[in-house]
Amino acid sequence: MANSQAVVVGGGICGLVAALLLKRRFTNVVLIEQAETVGGLFCSVKDSSGAAYDMGSHIPNATGIEELDKILFSDADSGSWNKISRLRSGNFFGGSWDLNSPFPDATKLPKETYLSGCGELINCTELPDTDLIYDYCVDSLGVVFTESIVLPILEKLYGKDAPLKELTMAAGLFGFTRILALPADVTANLKQLPAFDAKLGYQRESDFQKRKAQDNLSEVTYYYPTKGEGIGYWVTQLQQQVEQAGVEIITSERVTQIVHHNNKVTNLMLANTERVLKCDFLFWSAPPFIALRAMGLTPSRGQVTLRTALIFHLNFDRPLLDRNSHYLWVWDPDSAIFRLTLYPNLIGRSTHHHISAEILCGPDEVSSFTEAEIIKQLKEMGIVDSEAKLVSGHTQVINNTFPVPTTEFQAVNQQNYETLTNCVDNVVVSGRFSGKCWRQAEVLIEAYESIMRVADAS
Repeated sequence: MANSQAVVVGGGICGLVAALLLKRRFTNVVLIEQAETVGGLFCSVKDSSGAAYDMGSHIPNATGIEELDKILFSDADSGSWNKISRLRSGNFFGGSWDLNSPFPDATKLPKETYLSGCGELINCTELPDTDLIYDYCVDSLGVVFTESIVLPILEKLYGKDAPLKELTMAAGLFGFTRILALPADVTANLKQLPAFDAKLGYQRESDFQKRKAQDNLSEVTYYYPTKGEGIGYWVTQLQQQVEQAGVEIITSERVTQIVHHNNKVTNLMLANTERVLKCDFLFWSAPPFIALRAMGLTPSRGQVTLRTALIFHLNFDRPLLDRNSHYLWVWDPDSAIFRLTLYPNLIGRSTHHHISAEILCGPDEVSSFTEAEIIKQLKEMGIVDSEAKLVSGHTQVINNTFPVPTTEFQAVNQQNYETLTNCVDNVVVSGRFSGKCWRQAEVLIEAYESIMRVADAS
């Protein structure tokens, strides 16, 4: 388009990729990021020993869309990435590890509870039709397994005071709505039925591979940087592509006004410089209510509770005892940790023996967790050698990082998304803020497809 300009608001991974895609279709592209640097949560920090840690378990994967994957992993064959054909994960539940499956194992419950739960599970033969995670699990797993397995996990992630029975299915983002419950042979057969496929996990890798072949599912390749920079390396590579493409990046800035006319965004005003940007197309990778306010409209309001991510980054003088898992879930209610990232296994070598332990909590609860207690738990779990000593580390507190997905939150977010997209037709709202998808690959695919539909038609 001659003399056309697109504006991207939000410099996370999705915003960076969108900027590159749009630069191929518009003369000029400007990217606006409120923080001092781009990348969002896909950033890494280093401790005093030079060990790099991520702000969460970020293990990107190819999307299967050639144009998109060439952007995401432009240097995939340079040796800068460890290509992972199968992500290895396990879970800690009932006081022990299962390193073959990420799903909690119901057989670890007291025998009477387990048998009662199995009776309910077998009789739940229909796919649930509800958007509430508690009701979904009751209809899928039964009351016993929901109360003894799912509710404690929800409490761990979203807080004991959260309205747990009002949480939407987005609360199951981490995948614990599937469990292990029945013998492997029985499970393999039952998973041919949709209702049981949705609630049971395979115990054997061979059964999983047979199912993939049966369903003709393609292999997914995951990537993790090998240069010791953490996932921040990915951000650096994408930013370099964006800059080389001629996209203007403006950081430490926000949009204060959006001018629109005849269902089109025409201009944006920036807060700090009062600069006015012409806008033929807007990619909005931020909460929709911010755009509505900048447009002079009143967004829907509601109660939103945001969790704090407390991450203990730890580097030891001895190798981690688990040499295979890439990341691990901790579903046991006796530990506040919910996820572990094992960097030596991700990188494919062990320059450092470092690990991240993540906790989701309220901002007023941060001081109740100590590094010493987390290290003690990791040793008791058998992840860290009992004789290992801490060489270096770093503790991160990231406030307002994860919304509690109540029905009210979903309704408000959806209403604001619809108001924004119905008001102007030259805007794409990032998939995560549209409420359609959460996982990074899905968000990128959604953004790509939206840009193809809307930008090419503009």
